[in-house]
Amino acid sequence: MKKNILSDDIRGPFSMAAGWLFADLLLVLAMLFLAANTMGVHPPPPPATATPVPPKVQAQLEQRFHRFVVPVNRDAFLRGDNGAVHSVKQRISGQSFLKGRSAGLVVAYGTISPNEDCQTAYTVASEVYSLVRQLGKSDPATFGKVVTYDPLCNIRDNVNQITIDIFLFVQNP
Repeated sequence: MKKNILSDDIRGPFSMAAGWLFADLLLVLAMLFLAANTMGVHPPPPPATATPVPPKVQAQLEQRFHRFVVPVNRDAFLRGDNGAVHSVKQRISGQSFLKGRSAGLVVAYGTISPNEDCQTAYTVASEVYSLVRQLGKSDPATFGKVVTYDPLCNIRDNVNQITIDIFLFVQNP
């Protein structure tokens, strides 16, 4: 049996050419598909009669805070004793720097002794934040927009004091 040498020699190049022809055809079809999908209808431009929105005036806090210390019987305050709670509320709302101003940020520090856990101080500070929110309902002009920070902890020998920092809103010129 004789092999047809001519047919074997021709089959190789034709097979390769057919493969490349198919690859080229596939590439042309992919390019046509991409070109057809990138040309489309653009959305209409926005109407020219849109009314401009005035920029919102952002409230700013003063960079300086006001710190004061409130003496209180910590145990009575944590029990919710009316006298202790009322005393703290009075000390906060009675600060002279608040007259005619609006408080923006309140930061409260409960106090513990060096051998205590900070959880008690956090509870005291959280109670102060609750009182400030109550003051916001009774005096919205001064405390209505207040935000509070996380409860913080001071370590001192005298646990019967609360440190409070208040940042005021900048007054309009």
